[in-house]
Amino acid sequence: MRVILASASPRRRELLAQIGIPFEVQVSHVEERSTASTGEKLVEELSGQKARTVLQMVLGEKVFREEIVLDEDGLASRGDPVPGGGRPAAGRESLLVIGADTVVSVGGRILGKPKDATDAAGMLALLAGGSHQVCTGVTLLYCGRDGQTRQKVFHETTRVDFYPMSEREIAEYVATGDPLDKAGAYGIQGLCARYIRGIEGDYNNVVGLPVGRLYQEAREWLEEGNLSGAGGKKAVIFDLDGTLSDSIASIKYSCDLALAPFGYGPYSVAQYKYFVGDGAANLVKRALAAGGDDTLAHFEEAYALYRRIFQENCMYQVKPYEGIRELLAFLKERGVAIAVLSNKPHAETVHVIETLFGEGYFDVIQGQQEGLAIKPSPEGVFRILDRLGLVAGEILYLGDTATDMCTGKGAGAFTVGALWGFRHRKELEEAHADAIIAKPMELVRFL
Repeated sequence: MRVILASASPRRRELLAQIGIPFEVQVSHVEERSTASTGEKLVEELSGQKARTVLQMVLGEKVFREEIVLDEDGLASRGDPVPGGGRPAAGRESLLVIGADTVVSVGGRILGKPKDATDAAGMLALLAGGSHQVCTGVTLLYCGRDGQTRQKVFHETTRVDFYPMSEREIAEYVATGDPLDKAGAYGIQGLCARYIRGIEGDYNNVVGLPVGRLYQEAREWLEEGNLSGAGGKKAVIFDLDGTLSDSIASIKYSCDLALAPFGYGPYSVAQYKYFVGDGAANLVKRALAAGGDDTLAHFEEAYALYRRIFQENCMYQVKPYEGIRELLAFLKERGVAIAVLSNKPHAETVHVIETLFGEGYFDVIQGQQEGLAIKPSPEGVFRILDRLGLVAGEILYLGDTATDMCTGKGAGAFTVGALWGFRHRKELEEAHADAIIAKPMELVRFL
């Protein structure tokens, strides 16, 4: 059984992962249109548009006519096949698509996502000091192994009370950028929590997805697909530099030494954090280009020198990040396999891991080797999966860069971005990380 979330929202992905359902993300990019006059009807209608579009994309056919008539239980069969389309063949894997849409309503006015900072400030001024409703509509489309499609549509409403906000407080909050991608121009789980007086209803609904209600509505289908959430993930694949180990000092030390004979460098730690990420060769190329060697005339010599220097100094001031040892111990105690995938040369990758954590501690260690494409190619993930005897849906992939997120997603894994590494939240969000965490032990929420 495949579960697909038809949403790009990082918050919805985190909530769905929190209840232990393995899923993938496909975004419909459908133009949202509705003539609904109430928030409840609007979110149900828009969630349905998203879910139907994604189901059509996955099946490669026109699945539904525009109008779907529900029976008294809120269920619908797929109806007549559309010419040129047809039903999916019976016996294939079952499929559950989840569409969702959220709006805020106050005094009869429906608030979606703000158009800009001015619009966000206006919405917050409207909400401050009063009460409003947050309504999320959810559409579940289940395509069973018998080839029939069933649908459930529901909405959940939560009342939220705000403390008053001054113009200065509104301006400061808007300046953070947090309101700009959220219905009603605020996120209850972020900085705006300081202005929340109270709520009545489902908190997760305000975040973006009423996962308790969703689970109960989809329970029979999830159990049929053996995806009730009891199994959990069986392995975690870690990036090395910037995720497991703080190794930037060793990279800077080696590269500065390698560039010095050619008159380039030294560079700052901050610069090296953006030179690294997709292999030693690209690191040296970026460092040379930053110094003015646009044609990379010195690349071959500098790269060979870097490799020799780094081989001797790959452990220079290297240490695990705070909380990593505790996370690894937690995973091993619970029988979750642990693996490393790095663009660092394989010999150095093994040396660093075994020096920091001991020989045989990790189940699989995979560095850069001849014949294996480096990240963001997912080839390394597939090689690790083969050795573990697992599939992508059974793993978490943890890394600190967009390269890591692309690698995990390319393999079909659930991707988690680490904020303690070399890059920032914005890069991870733009790379569509399924979840982002600030401390290693937060990973266990997604197992």
